[in-house]
Amino acid sequence: MLKALSRRRALVATAVAGTLVATGGAAWAMWRLTGFGSSSTTASSAIDLRLTAKPRPDRPLYPGARTDLTVTVENPNPFPVLVTAVHAGSGPVTVDAAHRAAGCVNSGVSPTRGRSAVSLPIAARSSASFLLLDAIRMTDESDSACQGATFGIPLTASGRSGVD
Repeated sequence: MLKALSRRRALVATAVAGTLVATGGAAWAMWRLTGFGSSSTTASSAIDLRLTAKPRPDRPLYPGARTDLTVTVENPNPFPVLVTAVHAGSGPVTVDAAHRAAGCVNSGVSPTRGRSAVSLPIAARSSASFLLLDAIRMTDESDSACQGATFGIPLTASGRSGVD
C-alpha cells in the first residue's frame, strides 16, 4: 500500500509539474509574441480646381466703372477643400475674337485687387460660388470697340484639402 501511495504521489507530482510547465510556457508565449510586417499606400494626386466668374448682370462694366463677380469654384477631387483666397492670375486679360478683330486692343479691364481672402468649403466632387465685391474695373482708356465684349480675366484660387 505504501508503494501504491508513493507511486500515486509521484504521478500527482509529475502531473502538477507538467501542468505548471505547460501553463507557464503558455503564459510566457502570450507575453513574448511579437510580429512585424509592412504596408504601403499611394497618396492621391490633387486635381486643379476650376474657376469661372461672371459679372453681375445688373451692374454692367463700362469705362470708369467697377463691378462684382460671382465666382464659381469646381472641386473635381475625391476629398473636400477649403478655398482661402482668390488671386489675379498670371497672363493678360483676353477679349473675344470678334471684338478683338473689330479693334478692341486696349480693354482697360483688370482686377481691382491682387488677392481676395475668402473662406469657402467645397465638398468632394462638388462646386460652390461666392461674390467678390467691386472685383473688376474698366478704365477710361478702353477702346470704343470693346463695347459688348466678353473678357477673359485670369484668376487662381489657393486653399487646402479638408474642411474644419
